Amino acid sequence: MKKLLAAIIFVCMTCAGCFQAKFDLIITDEGAVVRNWKIIGTALFRRYIEDVKAKNEKLFPNLKITTVAEGDMLGYAFSLDYPDIESFAKSSSEMYGAHVGKNKGVSQHKGWFFDEYDFDFCFVNPPANIPPEAEYMTQAAFNSVIHDLTIQLPYSAEKHDADKSDVSNKFLTWNLAPVLIHGGEKHMNARFKIWHRDKIALTAAIELLLLVATIFFFIKARAEESESLVKDLRFKRNVFAGLFVALAAMSAYLLLASVNFTDADIISAVAP
Repeated sequence: MKKLLAAIIFVCMTCAGCFQAKFDLIITDEGAVVRNWKIIGTALFRRYIEDVKAKNEKLFPNLKITTVAEGDMLGYAFSLDYPDIESFAKSSSEMYGAHVGKNKGVSQHKGWFFDEYDFDFCFVNPPANIPPEAEYMTQAAFNSVIHDLTIQLPYSAEKHDADKSDVSNKFLTWNLAPVLIHGGEKHMNARFKIWHRDKIALTAAIELLLLVATIFFFIKARAEESESLVKDLRFKRNVFAGLFVALAAMSAYLLLASVNFTDADIISAVAP
C-alpha cells in the first residue's frame, strides 16, 4: 500500500507540472556550439535544483547562470559556449559524454570539403519502481511533463532518430519524459556535416582556372601554324585538361564517399 501511495504521489506531482527540464544544443555553420539548459520546479524540488546548480558551477567555471521564474516554479537557465565541437565533446557531461559499452558520445571524421559528426547520446535514469496498479496514471503525466533535448543544426541531418523534427531536418527533438517517469535509457542519434565553404570555393576556383587554361591552349593550338608550337600548345592543353578531370574526379569522390565511423573516431570524454 505504501508503495502504491508513493507512486500515486509521484505521478500527481509530475502531472501537476511541478518540474521541467529542457536541454538545447545549437551548432553553428562554423562548428561552434552553444549549450543551453533550463531546470525549474516548485518548492518540492528546490533542494535538488540548487544541487544541480552547485554541481554545474563546479564543473564549468565559465558557466552563465540566469534565475528563471515561471508561475510557482523557480529555477535556473544555464548557458555555455564552445569554439568548436571538439571542445564540446571533451567537456565533462553525463548526457553528452561516452559511456563504455553503452554509447559513443561524439565521433568526428575530418575531410577536405566537410567534417562529418555522429552524435550518440544517452539519457539514463534509475527505474521509478511504479507498481502495475499505478502504471495507467503515468500516461497522463506525459502531457504535462517537459523533459526534452533539442539539437539545432546548420545543415540537414544525414540521419537521426529524433521523436520530432522540422521539414528541413535541422531542428531535432527527443522526448525524455518517459525515461524520467519510468526510468531506463533513451538513446539519441544524429549524423550531420559541417561544410568547409572556404575550401569548396578554393577548389571551385582552381577548377575554373584549369578549365580556362585548357580552353586557352586549345584555341591557341588551332590558330597556330607552326607545327612545333602546335605540339607544345597541345601538350599544355592536355596537361591542364588532365588536371581538370583528375581534380573533378577526386572532388566527386570526396563528396560522395560514405563515412564509416569506428572507435578511433570517438572524440568524447568518458562521462563521469
